[in-house]
Amino acid sequence: MPTVAIIGASRGIGLGFVEAYAGDGWTVHATTRTPAAPGALGRVTGAKGGGVTLHEMDVVNERHIAALGEALSDTALDVLIHNAGVYGDGLSRAQVMAINAEAPIRVVEALLPAVARGAQKKIAILTSQMGAKHGGRAPSGTYGASKAALNDNFREHEPAWRARGIASVVFHPGWVKTDMGGRGASVTVADSVAGMCRAIAGLTSADSGRFLTWRGEAHSW
Repeated sequence: MPTVAIIGASRGIGLGFVEAYAGDGWTVHATTRTPAAPGALGRVTGAKGGGVTLHEMDVVNERHIAALGEALSDTALDVLIHNAGVYGDGLSRAQVMAINAEAPIRVVEALLPAVARGAQKKIAILTSQMGAKHGGRAPSGTYGASKAALNDNFREHEPAWRARGIASVVFHPGWVKTDMGGRGASVTVADSVAGMCRAIAGLTSADSGRFLTWRGEAHSW
């Protein structure tokens, strides 16, 4: 069976990814900050035989990152999806930057050996259109600025990942009906996840380094 790791899987889009891949029979490694009380994540089972393994992960906790790398040290990851992030209410700008812009790269770097062992060798990191600079300055808001910084960090590191045979992209998942997106959002979790899963399935080395929408279309930087 193919294997996927989903970082930030307890709810919303991350949970949707778990449900989609487990339902298709994949072996799933899913992270949550509270594995002892996983909620809906703990009830997900693979409809076609795929198993779901939970791992504790706070993405700014270096011990958690190292532990996940060790737990997957003998695993061949076909796909790695980094979904974890925050909007930032009640957090400092430095905290939001650490979670949204810096942690995804650290997590990916820790799991690169596992991805390099996989047959598909694919990485997807969720960003946002709110981080797009469109050739100008970074957005002034903390959330948008953090996603702009994530995009810059991704573009800096992606060539080295590509050199290892890994194809990686960043996604704008759409304005999704989640706790962050709110009820007025225009895209359901199911539609966003289905679109990104299709794009990931069709991802090739020629696509590596791209910024895509959840529909698999090119998004401007």
